[in-house]
Amino acid sequence: MVVKETLRLHPGNPLLLKESMKHCMIDGYNVYPKTTVLINAWEIGRNPKYWQNPEEFLPERFKDRSHDFAASHYNFEYLPFGGGRKGCPGISMGLVLTELVLANVLYAFDWELPKGLKKEDINMEVSSGSSVHKKYPLELVPIETIYG
Repeated sequence: MVVKETLRLHPGNPLLLKESMKHCMIDGYNVYPKTTVLINAWEIGRNPKYWQNPEEFLPERFKDRSHDFAASHYNFEYLPFGGGRKGCPGISMGLVLTELVLANVLYAFDWELPKGLKKEDINMEVSSGSSVHKKYPLELVPIETIYG
């Protein structure tokens, strides 16, 4: 749920280039076959038409929702990996590794802010471009924990 919510708010590619397969109408515009269409996945993930409190980080919103990462079921309100006929080829490996690394890091360490930094001081601005990343890196101090 945490990974899905993170990708909803911060898709790796905020702007998707897709090619239409057949003629359709979008908001009164004719879109002909083989037309390249630019899809704003960043905006779709924040659209209040699809998401309640879209700017809030609420992983529990995925608890009872069946959103898969590929839009194979034409679930277009959630497109972190492009969707359509040709989604991201590395989606399976990427998700397994992301969840495995995240689970191990969260299990093995407690995390705190560097000395003198408060929670309110964290800057969550993102840079603009063809891919999205934080404008200022998040700095945390890992504290090793012993379980057993």
